[in-house]
Amino acid sequence: MNHPHRLKVIFLTEPINSPSTRFRILQFISEFEKFDLDITVSPIPKGIFPRLKLFNSLSAFDITVLQRKLFQPWILSYLKMKSKVLFFDFDDAIMFRDSNATDFYSRSRQNRFKNTAQKADFVITGNEYLREISQQFNNNVVVIPTGINTQLYIPGDVHEAGRPLTLGWIGSQPNLIYLQTLIEPINKLYLVNKNFRLKIVCDGFIDGFHCPTEKKVWCKDDELADIQSFDIGLSPLTEDKWTRGKCALKLLQYMACSLASVSSATAVTSRMIRDGHNGFLASNSTDWFEKLRFLTENPQQSRAMGFTARQSLMGVFDEKTIAEKYSALFHQRTNS
Repeated sequence: MNHPHRLKVIFLTEPINSPSTRFRILQFISEFEKFDLDITVSPIPKGIFPRLKLFNSLSAFDITVLQRKLFQPWILSYLKMKSKVLFFDFDDAIMFRDSNATDFYSRSRQNRFKNTAQKADFVITGNEYLREISQQFNNNVVVIPTGINTQLYIPGDVHEAGRPLTLGWIGSQPNLIYLQTLIEPINKLYLVNKNFRLKIVCDGFIDGFHCPTEKKVWCKDDELADIQSFDIGLSPLTEDKWTRGKCALKLLQYMACSLASVSSATAVTSRMIRDGHNGFLASNSTDWFEKLRFLTENPQQSRAMGFTARQSLMGVFDEKTIAEKYSALFHQRTNS
């Protein structure tokens, strides 16, 4: 797809290794370039003066994309003034505190989010729930889901028959609260089926599982191999204001690696998973037990479901499709 000219786009991001930077931008850069976009990624510096220096360089770019960060009003106003066109891109319910908080509501977050959404020329959200919240403050809101680089996230080697299956979960320490909800169904499963183990990949861990459990410290360089070492992916969530904003990155990683997975049923996961076809959805502890029991007792069907899961990503969540959505939006906005 050729456009009249290449657009210079700068993404102002969280640190380079943060999930949002990695999975909404960095993994797609080579694809962006195929759509006439010259991409610069600049993590937002901590000090005021380095920030202002960065903002003073924005006139050299056709588009500035502020990702996730909620600035104080005066800093945001300066950023807006220095940007030719300002997009705001986010993929979490950043207007709330997370699931570990005693109260989701934060006045300062709410006010900063409202101010950011109002100031932006265009808002890009990771899902429909975030779009609906954003539309209270901006009429120009579009959903571009978090995607996955299917050229990088590929199936691993077929695991040898006869060894215990690996149920796998990967995530960060704040998300262990969701894994905790699986202690009861996994322990119940272990009473009737001893042919599995659990692998937790994280920067923190929880106890309470009766099955053999491997605790692997998360490392970016090992992430793909760790996921490929799973047989069945676990993607539990609770239902709250914070989790409704989540864009199911974990599930995308599992599916791209051809894993059968069980995920909590949410608005986002229900769009990705056809229950029983390319994965399973679980709404309660009984669902988790029954669907994990089916997958652990039927490894051939589990592998077939994993293959279908990867195929179902293509044309919807793959790198080319996501990059094309961003490109179309950027070119349309600058040409209007």
